[in-house]
Amino acid sequence: MVTLDRLVLLSTALFATAALLVLISISRPKWILSVNKGETSLGLIEMCILSSLTAYEQKCFIPNKVRLAWVIAFGLATVAIGLLIVTIILFVISQHGQTSTIVYGRLAGFIAMIFLCLSTVLFPMGFDSEIIGGSPFQLPTDYRIGSSYIAFICGTWLTVISAMVAGKMCLPRVIEEMTVNLETTRRTLPAPMLDRSSYSIFSVIKQAIGKDLTRFSIPVVWNEPLSFLQRVAECLEYSTLLDQAVVADTIVERFHLITAFVISTLSAHLERMSKPFNPLLGETYELNMKGNAQFHYVAEQVCHHPPVTAVHVNGQNWTLSANIEPKIKFHGTNVVAVSEGRWVFRVKKNSSLSRSSSQASFQSCNDEEEQSDNEIEDEYTWKTPTVIVHNVLFGRLWCEFQGQVDIRHLQSKQRSLVTIKPHSWFASQSTKTAELFEYTGFIYDGKEKLGAYHGNYGHCYYAIDNIDEFQLKSSISCSANGHNCVHLNSTALVSTPCDHLILPSSRRIWNRSLSLMTDNELASRYQYYFFTPFAASLNEQTDSLKLPPTDSRFRKDIYYLEKGDIDAASQEKHRLEEQQRADAKKREREFEPLWFKKDDNDEYIYTEKYEQRKFDHCPKLFSQSPDR
Repeated sequence: MVTLDRLVLLSTALFATAALLVLISISRPKWILSVNKGETSLGLIEMCILSSLTAYEQKCFIPNKVRLAWVIAFGLATVAIGLLIVTIILFVISQHGQTSTIVYGRLAGFIAMIFLCLSTVLFPMGFDSEIIGGSPFQLPTDYRIGSSYIAFICGTWLTVISAMVAGKMCLPRVIEEMTVNLETTRRTLPAPMLDRSSYSIFSVIKQAIGKDLTRFSIPVVWNEPLSFLQRVAECLEYSTLLDQAVVADTIVERFHLITAFVISTLSAHLERMSKPFNPLLGETYELNMKGNAQFHYVAEQVCHHPPVTAVHVNGQNWTLSANIEPKIKFHGTNVVAVSEGRWVFRVKKNSSLSRSSSQASFQSCNDEEEQSDNEIEDEYTWKTPTVIVHNVLFGRLWCEFQGQVDIRHLQSKQRSLVTIKPHSWFASQSTKTAELFEYTGFIYDGKEKLGAYHGNYGHCYYAIDNIDEFQLKSSISCSANGHNCVHLNSTALVSTPCDHLILPSSRRIWNRSLSLMTDNELASRYQYYFFTPFAASLNEQTDSLKLPPTDSRFRKDIYYLEKGDIDAASQEKHRLEEQQRADAKKREREFEPLWFKKDDNDEYIYTEKYEQRKFDHCPKLFSQSPDR
């Protein structure tokens, strides 16, 4: 069932009424009437005269001499009718999933409005016609304005109002955005990662025991060519789960889909043992994803000590926001990362288009407009579980998540509680392998269990449709392709199937898929930081001038590391760190983010001002010039 946007529906009705009025007006030659009723009437290209004094019958024809201004006005009005019809069609299509068509519909409607306004002005310029004997913009006393011209003016005004209602805009401004489509973007990095076998991580991290690693400078050889802001964006690789959650038929199914999305955000970390670059204070990142998964991601580093990243995502009828405050410490042979702050997933009541697809192309008249509370139907919140990286000093690096994930529905007592099985050092090797990355969970309404699920957070999520089967033992393995599942005893080049055991009523909601990659790309992933095509696209350079100079894509240290130039990357990373320290000493007052503001709960809230795309006031964060 399609939920219609009320504003689009209203503007469509207004455009249709305007088109009907314009069509009627140009088809009836009653733009100018003689004072003597029924004697003479004129249209844009046709005139009618009295043919019978007794029956008051008129004979209509096209005169030999027609004013050029009237012919042009007729042509513009005819084209405008066609554009209005196109606008109506595109608006209707936009309400059936093709959200991008609304941009073209607004543009067509705006052009139709311009043409009708021109026609309205051109017509009075032809009042000096030999037929009526007036002057431009002034009729003689024996002629008056007819009903057709009045209807035309009404249609023109309706078109103006319709365009403003449809886009909430004063003037159209087509914006070039940085959009990503996985079918056309790059699939791998320009150069493979450097061989780290000759570098000793012990000499580096022995100085960091017990310290917060977010404040500790790591040699660039241990980095991956992504900023932390870009690494967070990677959590949205399976954002289609949120699209499905919005339209789910039952609360249990919605919780399954939201929980599966949360699990999917963990899967990308298991193979990735490189550290992303720490973002500079004020650094931003924008990702406007097109294709099957459409969303608009904006992140900003809003605080440096402690490091806080504010995130806002506009999806199709949903938003996702977060304040991420990572705390990373080194304990002996392990690194422990705890993420403070929460994620908030909001489902909108109506099917209004996200600002990323609509307002990014037309500037809003009300720049301060924010999403009102009555547009929110449901809110869900959770925190990222603790991650532990093992064997930092000796052996093969690997990581796991520990603890529970409590996904709560704020408008009720419903929740989904994920329990992650921790790794046991005392279990047998077969038990370790079987239970590695396993999780189970229940969906609750208060204390009542509504549903259950299980899976491997490196690979799959299964809903258990028959909750009575939860304690059953099974020998049925995961049915999804498992070439990307990670195990302790696997090597980089070996594809190992997922050995998670499923139940008779287990229903697969999600599995991690690398189906877009060729066999050669899969075999060489270890040489490219284990990036997926989605991750490889995040730092792809663009020639667009519509990104702010604070965007992570303009960082040269990341760019040099992508190219394999370790020396240049190290020098640039050191320069940016020293530059940030110098800026902090000069700063006389607390830093104010550009696109987020702190609310009464000390959480950073998105202001929507980024959508205006006015970046002239943004600092040149990565520039070497003193006037940046």
